[in-house]
Amino acid sequence: MTGIVLVTHDGLGEAIRLEAEHILGRTINLTTVAVSYRTDPESSLHELRAVMAASADAGGTLVLTDLPGATPHNLASRAAVENGIPVVSGLNLPMLLKVINHVDEPAEELAGRACEGGQQGVLRK
Repeated sequence: MTGIVLVTHDGLGEAIRLEAEHILGRTINLTTVAVSYRTDPESSLHELRAVMAASADAGGTLVLTDLPGATPHNLASRAAVENGIPVVSGLNLPMLLKVINHVDEPAEELAGRACEGGQQGVLRK
């Protein structure tokens, strides 16, 4: 299995986690880290490093962030690069569901699945 870490603005990660659990009808094993605009970046970076290390599983760790270029993404990227952890930004519910359904894959492969799921969840009619 691969450890999953959601790094998002305030409560977004926990909200999307709860929706995924509701849809799947079971508890999901992942970690959420909420980054507030009031947060000290250095203390958040320290927290992220610890969370990523603790979340590592046999398949490694995958980090999903909500908004490319925003503080949660930038801090997650800084912490992840030190350990070769893939980071995928643009978190949406289809992305998370795809990742959860393929969590037995290694982190790098799961990052590709995350991108697939995120893109498949965007439709225009």
